[in-house]
Amino acid sequence: MSLNGMYSLSLIITYTLHHIHTFPTHNNLSTPEAPLYIAQLGDLLDGKNHETNTSHSALASALSHLNRAPCPTVNLIGNHELYNFNRPYLSKAPWLRHGDTEYYSFSPAPGWRTIVLDPYQIALIGHVANDPRRNEAVDTIQTMNPNVDPNGIDGDWFVGMEDAGARKRFVPYNGGLGTEQLEWLRRDLASAVEEGEKVVIMSHVILHPMACGGYTMVWDYEEALEVIASDDAGDCVVAVLAGHDHKGGYHCDEYGVHHCTFASPLNKGEDGFAFGLVHIGSNDCIEIRGPKIDDLLPCKNGRPSSNTMMVGDSISGPCEFIRLPLREGTSNRDGWLRTVL
Repeated sequence: MSLNGMYSLSLIITYTLHHIHTFPTHNNLSTPEAPLYIAQLGDLLDGKNHETNTSHSALASALSHLNRAPCPTVNLIGNHELYNFNRPYLSKAPWLRHGDTEYYSFSPAPGWRTIVLDPYQIALIGHVANDPRRNEAVDTIQTMNPNVDPNGIDGDWFVGMEDAGARKRFVPYNGGLGTEQLEWLRRDLASAVEEGEKVVIMSHVILHPMACGGYTMVWDYEEALEVIASDDAGDCVVAVLAGHDHKGGYHCDEYGVHHCTFASPLNKGEDGFAFGLVHIGSNDCIEIRGPKIDDLLPCKNGRPSSNTMMVGDSISGPCEFIRLPLREGTSNRDGWLRTVL
């Protein structure tokens, strides 16, 4: 969608029903200049819903609020979705694209591509007992962290792991992309290069250890980063947007890719403002706007300090903002890409 001569990609990223409900009071989503889409980065409901037999009602309530917006929603799969529903069920879910293999890409605006990753293709959670992807996860866990019981629940997961570094990621609430998805990612990035598109990657689980506490990354994050930095990908990837780590994090890697891990609204409760709007475009930067940027993206690892914008646009209005420079060679010829968080 063209918005005042700027291309607009918009994502609402939220972790709690309260913030889904209250977001439109801070961002006028009834305007004709609506976001291109909403991105829900996973954990739309809580694992406790399964324990209280409220999985379906909680999901329906959350989706009903998202459906109020005048734009489509892109829902990612997080670990809490998999605590409530298995893959056979999700494969038939109308609020997902595929469910069983929830990785794909689409072009929200000319010159741009969004890639959605599924970080639980190799996982102890969500798959039925005889699924080869779960069998691979069992083998991986037994090798990398034998403290974890193959049932994905029992065991003292972190015993003796104090100095294990990034190996702490091998726990059931994380998972792996897997060889098939990594090969697809390489092909899709090569396709983006061929089409002259710049890429924003979205994943519930973090891809870079510096963008989190060091133990909430995908199991095969090193392979994923190698693909993103490969010759096949050129310099097309500008940002990786993730959730999962409640404290959030930020890191700009050596290639100029911004790894943004958005904080959970659970940190601040109903008084917090862990949502906002991302613009990517003609001034060669990623601009993140929101009522309180530090609630959304922690100011650490070189993240610029926030400024105040007294006059925003018809979506964001007056707000705080930060600007992250696009990596060299990724100037957007076609205008703006706008993203609501």
